[in-house]
Amino acid sequence: MMSKPPIVFLHGTNAGPWTMETFSDFFQSRGFECHSLTYRHHELPDSEERSRALIGTSIKDYVDDVAAFIDRLNQRPIVIGHSLGGLVAQLLSSRGLIHAGVLINSSIINGTTPTTDMERALGKLFMSAGRFWEMAPGQDFELLAAYGLNTMPEKQQHEICDRLSTESGAVLFELFFWMYDVNQTTKVDFSKAKAPLLFLSGSEDKVVPPSTSRTMADRYGDLAEFAEIPGRCHYMQLESGWEHIAQQSLDWIERQ
Repeated sequence: MMSKPPIVFLHGTNAGPWTMETFSDFFQSRGFECHSLTYRHHELPDSEERSRALIGTSIKDYVDDVAAFIDRLNQRPIVIGHSLGGLVAQLLSSRGLIHAGVLINSSIINGTTPTTDMERALGKLFMSAGRFWEMAPGQDFELLAAYGLNTMPEKQQHEICDRLSTESGAVLFELFFWMYDVNQTTKVDFSKAKAPLLFLSGSEDKVVPPSTSRTMADRYGDLAEFAEIPGRCHYMQLESGWEHIAQQSLDWIERQ
């Protein structure tokens, strides 16, 4: 009997492996070998050193680092990625490096356009932020509460926001303005993306709403399955009742 594939957990922007601890503990308790990775420079505390290191860092750097880690495993892993981690999983799939992917409110890939007024408003906010791609922006509480933590109690919103840190502005540019990215960093080669993917989308996510997530999943045809999770926000793996989403993910994995 083949052993279970290992699972690699990937976090979102401004974050760290702590945002994936609930799922990591869940799958480890069910016999999976689990690895929670930290993106380049994200282990550094908030400081001038961290900002200097992050400036100019690309999503490609994150993908290359995860790919190098996967090369050291004895088989292709399942990747469970949140937000940016879901995008990284898709890019890894197009390199033929993963067995399957569970994407929790995945960030958009090249060619995915906004479907809601709130998404378009978020893009306009970045446009008004100056040359943010040459910076390492931090996380604004009001923006995060409105877009990513909108179904959570205020106390939990503050607890999460306080643990988030700065992110490469170049990464944010590649995410939100892929049409102007000369490197086309987030472009997926669908001819090479063969791994099955489960797109999990919180119905109340304002960052990547279900209407946008579904259009992204549809581009994979039969390789992708889409599931909308009622009443959940962008950080739904940290919401009360996350166990049901983890179990849904496990059930899907066991069918692959």
